Amino acid sequence: MADVSQRIEQYVKLRDTIKKLDDEHKKKMSPYRETLEKLNAVLLAHLHAINGDSVATEFGTVYKSEKKSASIADGTAFMDFVIANQAWDLLDRKANVIATEEFIKSVGTPPPGVNFSSTFVAGVRRS
Repeated sequence: MADVSQRIEQYVKLRDTIKKLDDEHKKKMSPYRETLEKLNAVLLAHLHAINGDSVATEFGTVYKSEKKSASIADGTAFMDFVIANQAWDLLDRKANVIATEEFIKSVGTPPPGVNFSSTFVAGVRRS
């Protein structure tokens, strides 16, 4: 048991050290990341000002890219629309892990077309 106790102690100490170093690194990098974000805004403003998509220089090329997001503001309204219009392409398909697990517990097999797996990992909490 002493060996396991020692390994848990090592694990907790190493995890704490990693968190401390990660936190210090994040803090140290913060002003650099903030400056980079400001430079990005300046460069994007320049592209907008010249109505351009990119500018190449001897140091590199700045280019404009678009990031898109589609979040659900009203789940019921969205699903009602999808179902009523059979607009299935508006959905991402993914099996819900918890519901699938409950289904397997009650029926004995996953729903058709679903692969289910479970793995174990060791967790350690301090005493």
